[in-house]
Amino acid sequence: MKPLPPLVPVRESLPSGERRRAARHLLLDGFGPDAQARLAGARVVVIGAGGLGSPVLQYLAAAGVGTLGIVDDDVVAPSNLQRQVLHGPGDADRPKTTSAADSLRVLRGPGLKVTEHRLRLDATNARELLGGYDLVVDGSDTFATRYAVSDAAAALGMPVVWGTVLGWDGQVAVWWSAAPGGRGITYPDVFGPQPPEGESCETVGVLGPACGAVGSAMAVEAVKLLTGTGDVALGRILVYDARTSGWDTIPLAAPEPYGGRRAAPPTAVVPDGYGADDDGADDDGADDDGADDDGADAGVAAYLPDGVLVVDVGRLPARLPAGTAAVRADLESLAGGDLPAALADHPADAPIVVVCERGLRSRGAAALLADLGWRDVTPAGHLLFT
Repeated sequence: MKPLPPLVPVRESLPSGERRRAARHLLLDGFGPDAQARLAGARVVVIGAGGLGSPVLQYLAAAGVGTLGIVDDDVVAPSNLQRQVLHGPGDADRPKTTSAADSLRVLRGPGLKVTEHRLRLDATNARELLGGYDLVVDGSDTFATRYAVSDAAAALGMPVVWGTVLGWDGQVAVWWSAAPGGRGITYPDVFGPQPPEGESCETVGVLGPACGAVGSAMAVEAVKLLTGTGDVALGRILVYDARTSGWDTIPLAAPEPYGGRRAAPPTAVVPDGYGADDDGADDDGADDDGADDDGADAGVAAYLPDGVLVVDVGRLPARLPAGTAAVRADLESLAGGDLPAALADHPADAPIVVVCERGLRSRGAAALLADLGWRDVTPAGHLLFT
């Protein structure tokens, strides 16, 4: 896909000292002095100075971003230090914004302007706060903050680099309501209306280095957006599994607006990612834990329409009612047009229900199948895994 245009203009030429500092960037094919100058003139606000915000802030500062805003209302705790690498033991009980700002000034020196926003971002202050920046990077860990960021950014026409990590899994995406070329898509378009808060790192844990992997990927997306280089993760979610060191790409399709606000369509039976505070990637541990299969099958059978084909793109097989027409498929193979025979022979007007453990892969597969001509495709999330 064509790169997006640069998010920021060249606001001033690079000083000679900055050219020396960014020498390895300037050698990159397709980058050059103008791209580095765009970074120097960029204003980026990062939501959260924790497990994701730490590597994002470090890499954006080191990359040459000229202005960084830090939003966080928390203080440093000893349990943060396993993953929040901007902070050290001596920072305990200090505001995270202050600890992070001090570390960034040491890292970058006088070439960086850092602004601390020691507050909790919410619907009442988000638009005013974000309005002074070119780009927002959202590393927050609550649904309330994510939806406040999304709504404010959509109103301002700002892109959002979003990331999340929980346990061993992480996700990265770019949301932008005003993206050029009709490519606009927002967080609520994919995940639906705001759900209750769920699990968190405090309850299920998180692998420290996974925050570094996901945060680094977020910083890369930010640099690409600011400079107009590369293909940003707009219209897809990058899914990271630290257990396998693997990355999956889940294609997305934004629904049409309805009811006054863009949101997930009613056909999304189980909203994506609602079982985890950080919208974790596919739940590889999704087994029945001794649940009554007959009861689960009865509920599923009541939902499935006549003549349906269930397409299972999960990493684990779904539990299906006896006699259900179903086929296992690999998402990447579907994207390449390699269809199982049962799917290829399924009539274009007959219903298809696509399932996976968590709902992300099923939504991506449903979009692919709709593009291939099937007219009645429902991404049913983890309906058949519960």
